[in-house]
Amino acid sequence: MSTLSLWKATANPQKNRSVLLGEENTDVVIVGAGFTGISASLHLQKKGYNTIVLEQETVGWGASGRNGGMLLPGYKPTLVELADKWGLEEAKQLNELSLESLQLVEQLTNDYQIDCSLQKTGHVVAAFKTKHFEAMKKESEFINKHFGYETKIIEKNQMGEVIHSTAYHGGLEDPLSYSFHPLIYVRGLAEAAESHGAKIYEKSKVLNVKRDSGYVEVFTESGKVKAKELIMATDAYSERIMKPLHRGILSINSQIIATEILPESMLKRLLPKGQMIFDTSNFLYYFRRTPDSRIAFGGGDIIPNRGESAYNEVYDAMINVFPDLKGCKVNYRWDGLIGVTRDMFPVLGRMEDGTFFAAGYCGHGASLATLFGKLLAQYVVKESEDMYRFGEMKLKPFPFSSQKGLLINLASKYHRLLDWLA
Repeated sequence: MSTLSLWKATANPQKNRSVLLGEENTDVVIVGAGFTGISASLHLQKKGYNTIVLEQETVGWGASGRNGGMLLPGYKPTLVELADKWGLEEAKQLNELSLESLQLVEQLTNDYQIDCSLQKTGHVVAAFKTKHFEAMKKESEFINKHFGYETKIIEKNQMGEVIHSTAYHGGLEDPLSYSFHPLIYVRGLAEAAESHGAKIYEKSKVLNVKRDSGYVEVFTESGKVKAKELIMATDAYSERIMKPLHRGILSINSQIIATEILPESMLKRLLPKGQMIFDTSNFLYYFRRTPDSRIAFGGGDIIPNRGESAYNEVYDAMINVFPDLKGCKVNYRWDGLIGVTRDMFPVLGRMEDGTFFAAGYCGHGASLATLFGKLLAQYVVKESEDMYRFGEMKLKPFPFSSQKGLLINLASKYHRLLDWLA
């Protein structure tokens, strides 16, 4: 079994990029070569601003190249929850922005001919508990009434139309989501940015940041970049060099396994409509058919670095959902970090020292991060300072942020207990 991700194993060959050596000057320096950072670079370059992107590993090494490849509308809170919190009109605006994020990914793949298996499959939210299904009915009715598109409620006895499993109590079908190959996409986006003049340096971990006389200096082990503006696009991989991000983002884990290549007949039996699915358990599980005819199944415990036992739990969960896969080989397994905020809602803005940032996608970064990179570019060039609700959210530090491991362990035990009780 390979511990290489399926995405890395099946992506286009990785482009060799240089390490930053010596000193360079630019308009905007960006830390992090994932969806957010690369999108910000691309959109800034198109506006005539020079950018340098610094990446501690390689393009798409973090969450951007390790996620489930699911482009979903919405946020961690449901639209009902957003409307309850901020009102219907703001919920509508936030929904429009999430749909814009999907359209932007589609537009960029077309504009730059990024062959990332983008497909409008739709998705189903599967109810882990009966009360979750009751909430789904209200959500579907609310969306259909106020948001201009139709979702569909699937009763428990109809779930066989979308999934060959008895594990769930019903579902909500949403037609607007896409599946894609995330690593091919982010690598293609990086080449698009470079075609507009961006410089991307890999294996160039940022060690320190200094500000002086209206400029920012960003230091790596072997070089320095002097710029007018700095964007931090590190999300779950934010470290102590930027304390507000380190304190305000909790990095939780997610594991994914991918089966051996399966016969078309089995894939059609397991997922008759080929839709992506995620459930409503506290240890949320998500799964989909891959472009090369496998089942990718992810989620599980949020504690990082658990190793074999965490993957075994994901495998057991897959067999619980799909008993037909018992005995099926797992060819790939990998994990990665997801950045979450205290409010479970993404944040975008500017720190007191002038640093621009976007973070805390709470599992929705595959869709939102490309748009957030574009919004950051608009913010930097003062084209628009309207960051919507994202800019009004404060990056609140987690309690005991110096003991994040303990906090994640406690959260894991609590969620495990809730799922067991259910």
